[in-house]
Amino acid sequence: MDSLIPFTVGIGSNTPYREKQVKNAIDFICERLSECKVSSVYESPAVSGDGTTYTNAVIHGRTSMSSDQLVTLLKDYESIQERTETENKTGRVVIDLDLVLYDSRILRPKDFESHYFNRGYSELLAKGAYID
Repeated sequence: MDSLIPFTVGIGSNTPYREKQVKNAIDFICERLSECKVSSVYESPAVSGDGTTYTNAVIHGRTSMSSDQLVTLLKDYESIQERTETENKTGRVVIDLDLVLYDSRILRPKDFESHYFNRGYSELLAKGAYID
């Protein structure tokens, strides 16, 4: 693949070190992909309404990877950070990296419509991140 394809990733964590986890994930992604534009890092309540606070951010950039390769990169990073199925069941999220948009297609409609994604996405839109 010779051309760079636009992508947007949503990031979240709800651990006591959630801000550091999100910032480390931003660094990881932007070191490996091109033209990264990053929203602010912000807090949002859990969708479950259980009172848990998440720290979130959204990254928009470009890549020569296929969507499957990019998802593998993101999920491998989650594994390195010790995100496990057991933690998913307990509600503890060390780091969550989701490929929401790829090549102008919405891959994760629930995330795309969520408050935790839209805050960062709207911020990037306002900054002109999606204008070529």
